[in-house]
Amino acid sequence: MVSGKRDYGMVAVVKTMVCQDCQELVDVLIGRYGKDGPIGDSDYDQDLGVCPDCKGQNIAPWPEEQPCPRCESPMVVDPDGLEMLWD
Repeated sequence: MVSGKRDYGMVAVVKTMVCQDCQELVDVLIGRYGKDGPIGDSDYDQDLGVCPDCKGQNIAPWPEEQPCPRCESPMVVDPDGLEMLWD
């Protein structure tokens, strides 16, 4: 499950992107505490812009209207939504 957009929890800021290496839709870490970009903590910053599945950096923004990058099926938004605390 992915957010489908820029989203944030208590700490992490993520954005749904497509990994060109593993062909997965993933929520990629893009910031911390509601702000995008590095924070100066090398341990944290090393994970910015990295696919959480394969650790590749060949990622691109994913427009919500695009099909699944792996199977080319249309993506469906869950009308009920699901809210959770994820970080």
